[in-house]
Amino acid sequence: MTVAAVTSALLDLLYPPRCAACGAGGAWLCATCRVAIHPIQPPYCVRCGQPLDDAACRSCVVATPAPSAIRAAALFRGPVRDVIHALKYRNLTAVAPTLAMLMRAAYDEAGWSTQLVAPVPLHPARERQRGYNQAVALAKPLAAALGIPCVPRVLRRDRVTADQIGLDVQRRRANVADAFSVPAPGKVQGRSVLLVDD
Repeated sequence: MTVAAVTSALLDLLYPPRCAACGAGGAWLCATCRVAIHPIQPPYCVRCGQPLDDAACRSCVVATPAPSAIRAAALFRGPVRDVIHALKYRNLTAVAPTLAMLMRAAYDEAGWSTQLVAPVPLHPARERQRGYNQAVALAKPLAAALGIPCVPRVLRRDRVTADQIGLDVQRRRANVADAFSVPAPGKVQGRSVLLVDD
């Protein structure tokens, strides 16, 4: 057993985990809340991952996303929303491995094969304010589960962006346009990279 695993087990004994969604004791995401999660199931757009009601994805017809494919692990409602908010706003990074396993299931279902995992960076000022980057907390256990390297500094956020909450698709894209750069392109050139965000 690793030092990190022993430390985690001791902390669980001293401070037993409570479900980040409902508060029940015993796990960071209890069995009841886990069953209430709605994974995104086919049919969905092979490009942007949005659930489809018909054959065409209206979002991708308007503007094709830059990544070759996008997936979300689950619909952003109910327990998933509560757990992600606990990770982002309550410093509950202990839930990240549980969320990473949901992401792993979506990755496996997509049939992808990637060589690197790269978390989407926060602006340094925002990361200092928060004290951590929740995308890094998700990316590390996901990369470990996939058996591929996690490279946190592949992307750099060059400017502060407004919160994406409440913005439509076009405004979200405008909000992050030219906000990122790749400081060392040689690290990723010719390689398939899995970007991770919350």
